This record gives sequence, C-alpha cells and structure tokens, in this order.
Amino acid sequence: MSSFLFERDLLYPTDNILDPGILHVKLLNPNNTKIPVVLEPKSNHSVVKNMDSVLDLLQKDIFDRINIRVNDNTQVYVLLDGPDREAYGDAQCLKVVFMGIHEFTLEPVTGEEYSSIL
Repeated sequence: MSSFLFERDLLYPTDNILDPGILHVKLLNPNNTKIPVVLEPKSNHSVVKNMDSVLDLLQKDIFDRINIRVNDNTQVYVLLDGPDREAYGDAQCLKVVFMGIHEFTLEPVTGEEYSSIL
C-alpha cells in the first residue's frame, strides 16, 4: 500500500443538477514517472459516465494549483462501485489511459498493479 500525499472529497456534476456525485480522491506518492490518483465513488452515480467532468474538475481544483497536467503527469484509477461495477463485470478498478488532452480510454486493472494502489 502506498502512502498518501493528499486526499479529499469532491463533488462532481451529474445529469441532475440537484444531486451531484461524490468522490474521494487520493493522491499517492509518485512512482518514477507519474502521480497515482485513486478515485473512490461515494454516491450512486456513475463516475465512468461522468469521467470528462471528473477529469476537468481534478485539473482545475487540484492540479492547476501546482502546475501539473492530469493527462501528462498522473495515472488515474477509478475504483468501481454500484452501476459501474455492473457495467464492467469482474473488474474492480479501471485505469484512465490518456491519448491526448481530452481523449482517453478506460482499461481494467488487475493483478500487481491493482494491489499497488490499494
């Protein structure tokens, strides 16, 4: 288990303006290349469905303050819960793989990589 550099809860927008999603964000000690960021849902909203908004919020609320670009300098992991767990079957965690500034894919995380973020 890695030690935490920073952690906090964040609200993110959903389809219902009166019912925001809630995330617990943990920044782990950096490995040799990137800062691991673990997103743990705390509401029944789909983090995956709202990933664009979540990444934008992380950039503006946390990383802009320290001049770090999320897509270049972090590795974002999403722990699956509720509706996202049903959609991804056996996967317990997804990794955000950045292909550009606003382009990304989500890949299941297993094995040693999953153990290292817990």
